[in-house]
Amino acid sequence: MALKASYEFLFVGRDDNSFLENYSYDLFQDYGDKSGQIFVNLEIQNNPVDAEEIGNVVFETMQKVFFEDVGKDSYERFEAALKSVNSVLNEFKSQKSSGYIGNLNIVVAAIVDDTLYLSQTGDAEAYLIRKHYVSIISEGLSEEEGESGDIFTNIASGSIEAGDFVLFSSTRLLRYISKTDLARCIGKGGVTDSLNEIKEIVSTEMLGRIGMTGIVFEEAKKEEVEKIMEEGEHETQTTLESADSEISARKGSITGKFITALKGYRRGKGEIFRGRGGMFNRMGKSLGNFWKSLFSKGFGKNKVLVLLVIVILALIVGIWIAKSNIAEKEEIKRLDEILVSVQDKIAEAETKGTYDKETAKAILDQAYEDAMVVLNSGYYRDKAILVLTDIEETRDDLDNVIRIENPNVLADLSKKRSDVNALGFVEVGDRFFVFEYNALYEIVLDQVQDPLTIDDEETVIAATGFDDQNSVIFLTKSGKLIEYREGIMSFMDTDDGSFHKAVSIDDWSNRIYLLDPNSSQIWKYTYKGTSEKFGGAESYLTEDVDISNAVDFAIDANIYVLLSNGDIWKFYAGSRAEFNINNPPFNAFKNPTVIYTNEKLDEVYVLDSSEARVLVFKKDSQSANIIYDSQYLFEGVGDLRDIYVDPDARKLYVLTENNVLDVEI
Repeated sequence: MALKASYEFLFVGRDDNSFLENYSYDLFQDYGDKSGQIFVNLEIQNNPVDAEEIGNVVFETMQKVFFEDVGKDSYERFEAALKSVNSVLNEFKSQKSSGYIGNLNIVVAAIVDDTLYLSQTGDAEAYLIRKHYVSIISEGLSEEEGESGDIFTNIASGSIEAGDFVLFSSTRLLRYISKTDLARCIGKGGVTDSLNEIKEIVSTEMLGRIGMTGIVFEEAKKEEVEKIMEEGEHETQTTLESADSEISARKGSITGKFITALKGYRRGKGEIFRGRGGMFNRMGKSLGNFWKSLFSKGFGKNKVLVLLVIVILALIVGIWIAKSNIAEKEEIKRLDEILVSVQDKIAEAETKGTYDKETAKAILDQAYEDAMVVLNSGYYRDKAILVLTDIEETRDDLDNVIRIENPNVLADLSKKRSDVNALGFVEVGDRFFVFEYNALYEIVLDQVQDPLTIDDEETVIAATGFDDQNSVIFLTKSGKLIEYREGIMSFMDTDDGSFHKAVSIDDWSNRIYLLDPNSSQIWKYTYKGTSEKFGGAESYLTEDVDISNAVDFAIDANIYVLLSNGDIWKFYAGSRAEFNINNPPFNAFKNPTVIYTNEKLDEVYVLDSSEARVLVFKKDSQSANIIYDSQYLFEGVGDLRDIYVDPDARKLYVLTENNVLDVEI
């Protein structure tokens, strides 16, 4: 049976400074069904300089290696292409002193005949919707980076059927839509309408952007296959392959089609146009003639010998089938024993976790690997999914995860501006504000005041409350500082004539500090009240350290710097201090964006934005380290933008795109 696949690419949401792209390519016109089709669904965060180049190289490497020899086994072609991509990405890392090239969320897939091959890294996921049942087919493929540094380490494969819908997403889509709702969106008028249905649901929940690829498979008619093979379908040629076999990256929202399997139809075509049977028909006739002749003229010596051979072959086949059944039963028994062992490991981890979390983590990691063996075997799949859920729940219990299902909405900013895109909190004195790229909102109790325009030309990216002057200072994308004091917005000046560009700003006493990853430096500016401007820039860091992947910082007399990989470095008087995170959580940071503390707090808070969770670390006065304590997981709110803690009221405030939420701590 030939399968026709229609697909579309779609971006959902606003730009959040990450690089998103979708690509596809095939050589169907040249090599037919054996060539296959490749798809790359890609997001690169926190590396605006190299992101587009990395994305193009990933796609071009996949295209070159996968189609280099279409006569090879398709799995081997896909594996070789992934190895080449790993090699290219490792080369990119080697060119960086920190080895960091951004957070990669990528699904790479190939479809050959009726088989789908895929690999995944980061938060990107692939889903199969079959008969209104949603499966996460990329689950378990991504692993922590090992010594080799390879990004893609595992491959999944499986058969595609008519009626299947495959969906690739650059993030975990099920954070914003339930499996039930996702299944309901599919099949409503084709791939375009299905993706638009998904968009309508997730766009109200999510922040930032998501890139999606949707593919729907249908049985191809003979006329469609003949049209592509003999005439070259216009839409397919223009959207999948450019002139002179150049690579054509599918971008935006364009629908394409291709045929995945043609072998069955080619046989039929041969019979129609050649006026004779195919190879299997000729073999069937030959066997039928042989069987008739075997008994037509009685039994001879030669015929008895042939019958004896047939009996022996039948016995061999029977023995082979019996052995296969025995082997299958033994495999099922082995998998059953693994599941029992996994349950024992979960119970052991629950006991040890109360006094030895590291050992409990190792036990649960092994239990997870064992459960994945069962899941990938094809047997006991439902049981394997249940124990994997038990493992995650045990990790949550040991990590003291507090799930917030219905957080209180303190303020709805969209009542003041429908397209608000909030960025962060600012607190100065007893006043509390929320800001976005060009507007400032004051929150009085639970009421949002009318927004104040910060500047019509500049784009604000960060802000801090400057207590020394009882004002708010905004940092703009171009590297300027704007002060809001006594109802007036005004640009601030420095003896240097301009400020260093930065990604974050904080204050301490009569000084402000700017985090500058490009220079691997924290710049310090002292305010001079007599001239109402800042002095020249001073380097805070007194030693050569690489903070090129820093995303935020916080001050409590020490300076805590948050790196994009979740590491936290502590500095005192310009030097990096001996500092550790004790009792770390099971689940590593996915997208850490904000670190928050001050001299009034005994805790350090870290916001994992895309996971919608806030992790709490206690300050240890004896060791000067921080100790992981708990985490707040806000369910169904989408990405979080910022956090603020009121130490007196003991309340945690979090910011979404348009709401201020609070919870007691």
